[in-house]
Amino acid sequence: MWECGLGIDDGKIVSISKDHLLPAADRVINCNGRIILPGGIDFHVHFQDPGYTYREDWKTGTGSAAAGGTTLVVDHGNTNPPSTTPKNLMRIIKTAERKAIVDFGINGAVTSKNLNHLPKLAAKGVMAFGEIYMAESVPELERVEDGILLEAFKIIGKMGCIAGVHAENWEIVSHFTQKLKQAKRKDPLAHCESRPDIAEAEAISRALLFGRETGVRLHIFHLSTGLGTNILRQARSLGQDVSAEVLPQHLLFRQADMKKLGPYLKCNPPIRSEANRVALWEGLKTGVIEMVSSDHWPMPLSEVEAGWEDIWKAGSGIAGVETRLPLLLTYGVKKNLISMEKFVRITSENPARKLGLYPRKGSISIGADADLTIVDMKKKVKIKIDNLRTKAGYTPFENWTVVGIPWLTLVRGEIVFEEGEIVAKPGHGRYIQRDYGKKEEHGASKKI
Repeated sequence: MWECGLGIDDGKIVSISKDHLLPAADRVINCNGRIILPGGIDFHVHFQDPGYTYREDWKTGTGSAAAGGTTLVVDHGNTNPPSTTPKNLMRIIKTAERKAIVDFGINGAVTSKNLNHLPKLAAKGVMAFGEIYMAESVPELERVEDGILLEAFKIIGKMGCIAGVHAENWEIVSHFTQKLKQAKRKDPLAHCESRPDIAEAEAISRALLFGRETGVRLHIFHLSTGLGTNILRQARSLGQDVSAEVLPQHLLFRQADMKKLGPYLKCNPPIRSEANRVALWEGLKTGVIEMVSSDHWPMPLSEVEAGWEDIWKAGSGIAGVETRLPLLLTYGVKKNLISMEKFVRITSENPARKLGLYPRKGSISIGADADLTIVDMKKKVKIKIDNLRTKAGYTPFENWTVVGIPWLTLVRGEIVFEEGEIVAKPGHGRYIQRDYGKKEEHGASKKI
């Protein structure tokens, strides 16, 4: 880390130097010992707007992102309608452009009925496709069977885009789910047992095989097992273009925590064993796992409370876009499990590189977008769902103590979050696409 000041003009970083060498500015911000970091990039969120705004919308979701130090989110388009056609995609984009506080990308969806639309979606700036559901899917998107998956990979590979998969073997999951239900199991651990480690590992192996056949740039969403990590490590050692992410809940919770937190901790893939948790941290440290995303999936209490008596009746998903960075700073960096440099790479730089946006995004460098978050590593705060900006009715991290709470967040040089308040107007966020920067016209921004 360096002790220096930044000069910002017209949305860009224009100087990095000692404070006394910085040019005159319209506003000077004294960070008072706080740390300036590149704005976080969350590669995996579900804001579900339009269609499910009772769960989240672009204003609350991106407001939550800004408050959590994230300046760019990639939404997965499981909206109603979903991002399966150019028309649907443009509806999502226009909705986001009216409401978003931070910048955003939209993934294209893949089904058996929209393969002819994939090139058209790429032409609209889609950088990645997914989640492509190899296991059970959301209501708007079907589970993609192997023939369709292979064909989709061929199309996506030719376009140079990313294909991202939800890697679980559905035959294994459905078999054990049925068996557990027949045994009258309704407890929270039954959900974990219905989705064993091998279900993820087999699906990752299959996706990698299809990826080698087609040459597609592959991404594994929410990797959760040591077995899957080892398979990924081998593929990367052989030169395959594949990346993976892990979620905070898989790094920080153990399967035994399901007994206490029940449906509040239900997610797919499920919370795993301690051995898996340790393997995931090791994967992060060694670079096999390249990023930490949130898989932000907010739900009201009404959609999870039934899970206390019957875990199968609860929805699966955890809201995490606002808590991602503070949790990693506290339980990763402060616990010496990862360095601050590693933190920056896995939360900002690596996602930007995967999307082809680096160094414009994900870096503090001359000419980069001034996407920054300023965090306080000394101030301790307890996570409370009532203080988060998401519409979600719960968080499994309730009452967890964290440091690294953002004090200030800037998107393209404009302050969007300051000392606990969202200060930007909805609509500040921009749609970020593959040809980003070629025709962009920056609005006037004051020097800071």
